[in-house]
Amino acid sequence: MKDKFSEAIETYNKIAKIYFEYNKNRIMQYQLSKFSSILPGKKILDVGCGPGRDSEYLIEDGFEVTGVDASKELLKIARKNVSGAKFKLMDFRKLTFKDNSFDGIWSMASLVHMNRKEIPSVLKEFSRVLVPNGGLYISVREGEGDKEVRQEKYDNEPRHFFYFGEEEFRKYLKNAGFKIIEIEISELESGRNWLEIYAKKVE
Repeated sequence: MKDKFSEAIETYNKIAKIYFEYNKNRIMQYQLSKFSSILPGKKILDVGCGPGRDSEYLIEDGFEVTGVDASKELLKIARKNVSGAKFKLMDFRKLTFKDNSFDGIWSMASLVHMNRKEIPSVLKEFSRVLVPNGGLYISVREGEGDKEVRQEKYDNEPRHFFYFGEEEFRKYLKNAGFKIIEIEISELESGRNWLEIYAKKVE
């Protein structure tokens, strides 16, 4: 039986073009600028880069960006539309990069389909590939439990979401070797709260 993350990737492969069109201009400029300000260098890993919207912004801001995603169809769009970044097809539960490869990891809504039992090991992978004092941005949906979501804007295709509490995620990050700079609660879309986390790898 496929896990919920793999099922979500199948959905993104189906809705890649729709997803790109809906989200391409929804730039998270405040978050991107804040993330950029905590980095010790220029090398960024965009985890769950999708069609490359945020990778493109960071490149234009002078950063060296590698984007990874498990959806081959979203990566096709990224490679077509974004020049200057390296894009790799990868299940980011097991990153293939060497230790201390990046100054920052941008993880915008990339963990929302991941079973909470997997989060500790994923965060340890993030820590492994970051340099000491490297910066981290993560956004996840705030709440409890998990559920399947179907949205008309995405052809009612199923995606399974996991929801996280602030204290829960603080514990995960501390155990993975991160120092939290700030956690903000944002309503990025009507009726939905997100935890937006800025952290650094402990030196």
